[in-house]
Amino acid sequence: MIANEGGSIGKTRLQKLAFSLRDEVVGSPTSKVYQFVPYHFGPYSFTMTHELTKLASEGIITISESEIALSDSVPNIILEPALRTSVDYVSRRFANVKTEALVTTVYSRNPWYTAKARDKAKRTSKVPSASPAIFTVGYEGLMLEGLLDLLLRNGIKRLIDVRANPVARQFGFHKSTLQRHCCDLDIEYVHVPELGIASVERSSLDDQRSYDLLFSKYEAHTLKSQCRLVEQVGKMILETPSALMCMEADCYCCHRTTLAREIHRQLGLSIKELRSE
Repeated sequence: MIANEGGSIGKTRLQKLAFSLRDEVVGSPTSKVYQFVPYHFGPYSFTMTHELTKLASEGIITISESEIALSDSVPNIILEPALRTSVDYVSRRFANVKTEALVTTVYSRNPWYTAKARDKAKRTSKVPSASPAIFTVGYEGLMLEGLLDLLLRNGIKRLIDVRANPVARQFGFHKSTLQRHCCDLDIEYVHVPELGIASVERSSLDDQRSYDLLFSKYEAHTLKSQCRLVEQVGKMILETPSALMCMEADCYCCHRTTLAREIHRQLGLSIKELRSE
């Protein structure tokens, strides 16, 4: 995309072109394109910014205050045909559109992404606030922005991380990074490792029965020994729209559902898995 712009591009322009690419990719996995979240200047990808920084460290691009440019040592990049066609189409479509007009177009066609605009006059959408419930979510298969966008769209104000060990190979889901970007979007981050399950206990799970046995053990031992902490989490959920978060996309393969059921037993609130809403 940078090459199609003549070898250099403004940071804002690149974000908006990458955002426009989402709707043009046909016949290519969605993992090939970035996910976005409402931010200061409309749709934004923290992941793309992270990867651009990595490319700069490898000498493939250079980054100035407002511009990104290809270096003289760019390797030969081969994209799968469907993705290359989509990238080239987006580049041609907006080739003669100035960045300011491109931003205006993106804002008008996607009002949700104005919800966190730094210029409040440009906000044509509002972040909702969820009604009381026990929300749960797993980030598996999402980029950081996919998770954050899901939280905002559902009115979640606090993310309760119930992983025992909050590290991840994928960008954005390590505790410190996740906490920082939640803060960027006015989402409170709370880590409760005592209500997690050690990774060693999950190493030999291969069917639903093995998961169910693990969660029965979790309910009988962890939840009972940490009953006061479970009550505290319940109070947090009552105070502020909150989501219990772990890794697994399938809520039936994750202890967060067992925890949610215990809180439901105590409070009577309904359980809502965000990725099935």
